[in-house]
Amino acid sequence: MERRIRILVTLGMIVALLGLMLITIEPEVDLSVDQLMESPEQYEGDTFRLHGSVLSMDMNNDSLSLQGQGGNKTIVIDFSGASLPSGVDEGKTISVRGELTVNGGDWTMHAYEIKTGCPSKYEAEA
Repeated sequence: MERRIRILVTLGMIVALLGLMLITIEPEVDLSVDQLMESPEQYEGDTFRLHGSVLSMDMNNDSLSLQGQGGNKTIVIDFSGASLPSGVDEGKTISVRGELTVNGGDWTMHAYEIKTGCPSKYEAEA
């Protein structure tokens, strides 16, 4: 009888911990460049994941940025706060985790993390 009680108490604690984890963790928003640029003001100051392809890259002493492209829209991605994976090149698909800001009417994604990936993975999520 005592063994059964210990098992039930242990299972109850596990269920309670899992419930707390699900309640306290917010799901991360995942957007394409086109979805974001339809209404960027909605996401200003938020941290989320953005996916698209690299249109062009600008790496000089003043800035570390790239132009992210969706189907019809583009956005500047500042990656000075993130390490750039070796597979990033023009035309490659990327996933960027960062924060959206506006500067003089231009929207910029400040990247915390950049990953390269398979285009079919991101197309399935869109």
